[in-house]
Amino acid sequence: MDLNEQYEAYRNQSGDELWETLLSLTAEQKRSGEMSSGKMEEIYAMLSPMLSDAQRRRMREIIDRLNAPM
Repeated sequence: MDLNEQYEAYRNQSGDELWETLLSLTAEQKRSGEMSSGKMEEIYAMLSPMLSDAQRRRMREIIDRLNAPM
């Protein structure tokens, strides 16, 4: 699925729906070994220089919640 298709698939979801989708996808990727806490930290380190302070704080909050036991 390319970026435009992903955007179309999720653009009408509410914040709560997006959060549930993110939790589900993350859990699936953790089970399959595609995602780990270390991988999330790598993504954060790569993206954080391009983000505002508020965006960086929000991304940190999201990563911390995703890394919490499910």
